[in-house]
Amino acid sequence: MSLLSFIENAFKKVESFFTSGKALQVESELAGLVQMALPIVQDIAALTPNKTVQEITAAYTKYGIPLAQQVTADPTSTGNALLNLATAVLQKNHAPTAAISLLNTAVQMAVTVAKNA
Repeated sequence: MSLLSFIENAFKKVESFFTSGKALQVESELAGLVQMALPIVQDIAALTPNKTVQEITAAYTKYGIPLAQQVTADPTSTGNALLNLATAVLQKNHAPTAAISLLNTAVQMAVTVAKNA
């Protein structure tokens, strides 16, 4: 099999996945989760305008979510803590059986929507 043929077959498989019933079901579930995540993301953003460790800790306390990781002032650390908080709140309040990867994606999409609204 030539490289070109291999690549064409791979793209056909990817295309068939994204048009499959399972993929369409995930897309529908994700759309609903983004709608539920948006107010959570907006509230957390309002609680943490400067993204300080103190603001993040207070946001975790407000939602009753234990702070599982050490948060530092590093932007990666604060970003991860905020993603984890929003994901945990979404899971706790709306989707207890949903996959964490799906919840993370919904939160990240809600952040994008909130920033571009």
